[in-house]
Amino acid sequence: MKTEMVYNYKENEALRKSFNELSQDTFGINFEEWYQKKLWNDKYECYSIKVGEKIVSNASVNKFQFIINGEKKSALQIGTVMTREAYKGMGMAKQIMNFVLEKFENEYDIIYLFANNSVREFYPKFGFEKIKQFQIYSTEKFETNTRFKFRKLDMDNLDDVSILKDLGINRICNSSKFDVINGYEVMFWYCLNVFRDNIYYDESEKIIVIYAINGHVLNIRDIVLTEQKNYREIVESLVTDEVKEVSFDFNMDVNNIELKERVVDEDDNILFIKGKYSKELKIIHPMTSHA
Repeated sequence: MKTEMVYNYKENEALRKSFNELSQDTFGINFEEWYQKKLWNDKYECYSIKVGEKIVSNASVNKFQFIINGEKKSALQIGTVMTREAYKGMGMAKQIMNFVLEKFENEYDIIYLFANNSVREFYPKFGFEKIKQFQIYSTEKFETNTRFKFRKLDMDNLDDVSILKDLGINRICNSSKFDVINGYEVMFWYCLNVFRDNIYYDESEKIIVIYAINGHVLNIRDIVLTEQKNYREIVESLVTDEVKEVSFDFNMDVNNIELKERVVDEDDNILFIKGKYSKELKIIHPMTSHA
């Protein structure tokens, strides 16, 4: 069996199709619409092993910058780690991981990934350490207001996709304590594949909020701003009388909301990091930049 390492092949239709088939079979996810709508840029790269023209194993990288306590750090996220069932046990994932780490380890301050329980023993072999994440939330009573007028964005409408793209590329950070500076292309993927029915836009204020109300909980996945706004007023434009808790899947610099924190349930969302990072930092990696 002849194998070959390939990467940066997204313009190769046959290999991209095979990659999508593998991701669909493994995770139930697909990258084709992301590609066709020109939202897949060069910061997301696939590193794969192929047999013939079939992708049989893969680990992708996302090239980011973090802001941590006001300081910028370069960061590489590894994700979409997968191997076809018939090729498991042959060491392909290990081969790709070693290739990626050798290629990038000296270029980035931080390399990190998310993993589920089934592979939690795999990544420490490469020098990764498990890090706890802390989600912020509030149980205070919010008054409702109509300060912002949100409408749903339609990801089948190219004008709405353009709005998402423009605000995403030009967004500012929600937190100087911890945020991903240039993770917009992954956010686009989430908007197409995970939160497609939960994207809302205020045209006059140029705000996008990705959120859903589940029972008594308002879960805000992301707030996309191009200039500073009042987060409390945004929340008050979303809550209903039934909401008892507001949770945030990102960090915020805010002083007019009573925030609490809790450890994130990590069973299928374990954060592993290697590099220049303090394990004492109590933050959550923004959900919409999580590959």
